[in-house]
Amino acid sequence: MNKAKILELLGDILDIEKQNLLEMPIDTKLSDLGLSSIQFIQFIVALEEEFEIEILDSDLILSNFETIEILYQTLEKYFLSENVFKKVLICDCDNVLWHGISGEEEIYTDDLIDKFQETVIDLYNHGVLICLCSKNEPENIETAFDSLEMPLKKNHILVSKINLTDKATNIKEIALKLNLSADSFVFVDDSVYELDLVSSIIPEITTIRADYSDGGCIERIKSYFESNTIDINRTQQYREQKEREKEKQLYSTAEEFNASLKTEVTCGLALPSQVSRISELSQRTNQFNLSNARYSENEITLFISDENYSVYALSASDKYGDMGIVGAAIIHKSDKPVIISFFLSCRVFGRGFEELLINKIKSDFPNSLNGIYKKTVKNKRFETFYSENGVELYE
Repeated sequence: MNKAKILELLGDILDIEKQNLLEMPIDTKLSDLGLSSIQFIQFIVALEEEFEIEILDSDLILSNFETIEILYQTLEKYFLSENVFKKVLICDCDNVLWHGISGEEEIYTDDLIDKFQETVIDLYNHGVLICLCSKNEPENIETAFDSLEMPLKKNHILVSKINLTDKATNIKEIALKLNLSADSFVFVDDSVYELDLVSSIIPEITTIRADYSDGGCIERIKSYFESNTIDINRTQQYREQKEREKEKQLYSTAEEFNASLKTEVTCGLALPSQVSRISELSQRTNQFNLSNARYSENEITLFISDENYSVYALSASDKYGDMGIVGAAIIHKSDKPVIISFFLSCRVFGRGFEELLINKIKSDFPNSLNGIYKKTVKNKRFETFYSENGVELYE
């Protein structure tokens, strides 16, 4: 969801500069900005024309656009077709994971806090990465985790940024460390100021104000993840990946690196039992997703059962663990076969797995191959992959 563009459209209606709107608190009421009933309809029309969406009649009430924050929440569902999976939940600590400010006053939890933490743990158990970003001293947060009886434990946390640096900078560092884009992050904080700061510097991130008096707060957080999760310990996968990256620095070639890790790769036609993971990989992969296509489990099942298509899956394991399916491709079989999708997990970049997958396809289709490539901001680094491997671009 392009929040900056949405505010630009709103500013055009209200005759307010976009930058001024970006700097306003997210709890700013649109009525206080002068939004009239007629301007509201003009704004809806502008949204529909700009983004080619159709706002539901049930949403065409001013209360669904009462503040900038509620406006974003109302519009979020219209951009689900962008298929950006939320993969990471970043939480502030003070007045989010407990009441009070650790190191300055008494801190405590209650049933509402416990309910939120249990939600976080459930997301963790379904593959969501949990991180902390708090403006405090590390020892204060450490003490809080050690002294409070809480459902959430330190082992649930993948990355912690506890310091006095601004939170936008810390979140950017988390994104760099995880090699994930901020549009797959949800950031929860109790401070409107902090949320505004993060949103203004990282507009692609989803921000939610922690307000447990609002019964919908926890459900709203869950809604960004619940349709996108599977039962897998993804945190453990990232910890294993961290060990791989350390060892990678010791070798100059992918072959040496793979050999040192005792890497085993399986590449061939996909099985029905692999449908769920292939679908999930297509949904989650942005950087090495050449056609930028996303598929449901039903669609992958149809491809596998259709004699006009071939679906390939590449799985890998090494001494650090089983990585499962990390690459896949879908080929439409014809006189001149077309690779309609080719995607690879960012966790295995630099290990040559994409070459194994494309070579397997070329061996099964020894005549000329076409490949679909749709350039995006995230996959442009791989725009020459097909040409480098003797595959013509499909026009």
